[in-house]
Amino acid sequence: MNIQTNPAKIEATSASFPALTEAPIRSNFLPEERLREVGAGLAKGDIKDLFGLAPFEFQARIRDSAKKILEVYRSTNAAQAKGETITPAAQWLLDNNYLVEETIFQVKRDLPRRFYRQLPTLTLADGTKLPRAFAVAWSYVEHSDSSVSATMFKAIVEGFQSVEPLKIGELWALPSLLRFVLIENLRRIAVRVNRTRQMRQIANEVADRVLATDDNADRQRILSHYSSHAQDTTFATQLLYRLRDGSQNAGRALEWLEGELEKTGSDAEEIIIGEHQTLSSGNVTTGNIIRGLRLINDVDWTVWFEGVSRIDTLLREKTDFAALDFFSRDQYRTAIEKLGLSQVAAAKLLGVDERTSRRWANAERDIPQPAARFLQYLIATNKTGTKALQVLG
Repeated sequence: MNIQTNPAKIEATSASFPALTEAPIRSNFLPEERLREVGAGLAKGDIKDLFGLAPFEFQARIRDSAKKILEVYRSTNAAQAKGETITPAAQWLLDNNYLVEETIFQVKRDLPRRFYRQLPTLTLADGTKLPRAFAVAWSYVEHSDSSVSATMFKAIVEGFQSVEPLKIGELWALPSLLRFVLIENLRRIAVRVNRTRQMRQIANEVADRVLATDDNADRQRILSHYSSHAQDTTFATQLLYRLRDGSQNAGRALEWLEGELEKTGSDAEEIIIGEHQTLSSGNVTTGNIIRGLRLINDVDWTVWFEGVSRIDTLLREKTDFAALDFFSRDQYRTAIEKLGLSQVAAAKLLGVDERTSRRWANAERDIPQPAARFLQYLIATNKTGTKALQVLG
């Protein structure tokens, strides 16, 4: 059914072209052993760039992502309320907005600016410096299509550490950095979902106008404003769908569209297949992101930290460290006092920021087991904080 549209409104939008969006963080999917190789390559400096990464300020980016995702959530919710058809990716966003907002809060809380800036960095080929742990998280998302598995994530971390051990603070930051990259990917897909909806609306408006006129010159004048739009798979696919009603007006418009596609070596079948593939992959990735965010909340990261900590491994090899009792979080303040460490010195020793150290001291946050056991070992062997680095040889 053709819906007539206000011509003045259409005329105002005819020259508009929604901005192109950033590509999702998605490269070739890799199995566990290949992820280990990627991790090792990052540590060696063999990997010169990260797919889809452009320089940005971390805190500003997470705030902007929150804003962009909320805008898309609201516009999509309004569209659905009007009876518009929405994609599965958009439905994932509508159904899980609470989870997205919770995750953004967690990232802001757990990765304060000072802590993020203190993380050890690596340099990419274009000169971009970024935290090593951030590069690990980004590479994992890139090669997993945003599906989260504690085992697979461990593989890329172990690959990195086979070349260069990560500090406790970096290990502690990894879950939050993984959340950040997933939110970054969700932002990109959400913005793309919104643009897709806008392009369909424009295509519908053009179809309404073309089908409503019997004047060939008028039809050509209308279509002449949309030559650039015709190269967009969403616009072209939707216009094809609307024009395939067999009418004479539609036939002439189809000839114009097919001619525009031929200019770039494409055709109707190719753009329809491409659009469907884009929609399908976006739906799958969005589902992976939402399930991944849930899984991150469910993983016992204390156990995971112990499994990837190089400190645990080294101390087990050199001592009876593994036999020591579990270190409860309310013992942290006593431990650093016994070692003669200030909050600043304790934070530096453990590779975290002072704010995190104070939270551990105040029992506001669980202490990662590698950090706890390391302190416990120092106390058990009567080592002072100044001698701590000697333990790692």
